[in-house]
Amino acid sequence: MNKEQRLGELLLKAGLIKEEQLAKALDEQKKTHERIGKILVRQGIISPNLLGKFLENQLNIPYINLENYALDPKTISLLPEEFIRRNFIIPLKKTDNTLEVACVPPINPIVIDNTRLITGLKIKPYLITDTDFEQALGKIYNLKKRAENVISTLKGNKGPENVIPIIKETTTGEAPIVGLVNSIISDAIAQGASDIHIDPALSGTRVRYRVDGIMYNSIVIPKEIAESVVSRIKVSAGMDIAERRRPQDGHFSARYRDEFYDFRVASMGTSFGEKLTIRILSKQRMLMPLERLGMLPEQYKVFNRLIKKPYGIILVTGPTGSGKTTTLYSAISTISTGTESIITLEDPVEYNIPGIVQIQINEEANITFASGLRSILRLDPNIIMVGEIRDAETAKVAIEASLTGHLVFASIHTNDAASTPIRLLNLGIEPYLVASSLIGVVAQRLVRTICVNCKYSYIASEEEKELLQKEIGVTDVKELKRGKGCPICNFSGYKGRTGLFEILEVNKEIRELIQRSATYDAMKDAALRNGMITMRQAGFRKVVEGFTTINEVERVASEI
Repeated sequence: MNKEQRLGELLLKAGLIKEEQLAKALDEQKKTHERIGKILVRQGIISPNLLGKFLENQLNIPYINLENYALDPKTISLLPEEFIRRNFIIPLKKTDNTLEVACVPPINPIVIDNTRLITGLKIKPYLITDTDFEQALGKIYNLKKRAENVISTLKGNKGPENVIPIIKETTTGEAPIVGLVNSIISDAIAQGASDIHIDPALSGTRVRYRVDGIMYNSIVIPKEIAESVVSRIKVSAGMDIAERRRPQDGHFSARYRDEFYDFRVASMGTSFGEKLTIRILSKQRMLMPLERLGMLPEQYKVFNRLIKKPYGIILVTGPTGSGKTTTLYSAISTISTGTESIITLEDPVEYNIPGIVQIQINEEANITFASGLRSILRLDPNIIMVGEIRDAETAKVAIEASLTGHLVFASIHTNDAASTPIRLLNLGIEPYLVASSLIGVVAQRLVRTICVNCKYSYIASEEEKELLQKEIGVTDVKELKRGKGCPICNFSGYKGRTGLFEILEVNKEIRELIQRSATYDAMKDAALRNGMITMRQAGFRKVVEGFTTINEVERVASEI
């Protein structure tokens, strides 16, 4: 295969994927520049093992599964770490004058030649997938071992260790600390973490990752080392290292394995020291096609209709980390044709969208959501996105903007779609203003999806059947899906997340209820009568379709 796109075509011809799945994967590849096979695996369309076996048949090169493969550190050391990471190649076994290597296709002859020159050995290649490669890196360059090496280096005053440069060192004396920081960040990225938590405690400082919404322990580092780690991160984020009690925010950007990331850093003093959290944002993956957010077909149809209206306000609601910003970005990217003026007001600007004017909140310069929104209205926009409605002033200006011929998108914090109009009324907005401006509300949560590598079927219990019948009226369920747990999903049974949505379209009946300041129950009953699918219903439909589990839906969308 000379071109990566050909892999998709071959999978299509073999009947392993559908045309629309390939089209979506190719669209994402244009944004992320990832290999098409990696995208298809991440989207849950094919499993890593199936992809590996398919590549073996196509390329006539053996595929091996590295899950239970004993990787020899001495053999690994034949190639530099940077060369291994950059070229997706792993030394496996040395016999006489031959080195067996595992490669992620397409296999580059130049890489094989360079490997031969570095080692002075004949090269025998095997195939592995991107997922296999990342799992192997986690074994080879184990974070706990790295941390131990760095700590012993600091105590023994040895030279700096070799690490992937995410944060740059500024003096040779701090190189081991920089090495530990880089190891923590690169390990978090490799595990798909959205956040890194550095939590001080009495006996040491705990490093934890949030992966698919769940917290996982990583390592514990000594208190005296942790203070230097926190200071190094704060320096990179442009924060004051002398101030350890007052809350601070900062950020920095870096490139890791040909992908650009933004890191949002927050710190605050605690009784045992300074706590620090790093939010990891992938610039390539922040923008997701609307159809991949996880909406059911009926919901997608409603939302697509709402975002193409000429004016009105659309609110996206949900807790922190529920994907609201991604939904807003996807919506405005979908309707951006270049023939209109689109301006956003954000805190912070998380992703730069071509052709759209994005403004950063800056309270020191008196650019708040309310004042910034008033200024935006003088810039002749057609479409406005407001990062968050936090107060009555911002809500009123946003609603007034929607009444003067603008389409306004904004996020707000409420429990579900039906409670959102009531929240606006409680902020003091006049009922007639809400009723005449609000055209739709999208409430959402993120639910973990079952790992495609270890997914299996099981016989549904009577309790599960009764629950599905009660929630979505399905009576013929015999089998459901769950994950066994494997190295790819960190033995959790889950890998990746998808959205659960409920979309309230404001019609005549809802509008009349808003004007009368009706109760929450009346609002929700009317929405359900008019066809609104709740988040729980959407979640249980995904259970039946084999995307997630009942326990996961109950965790994120319990009954209010």
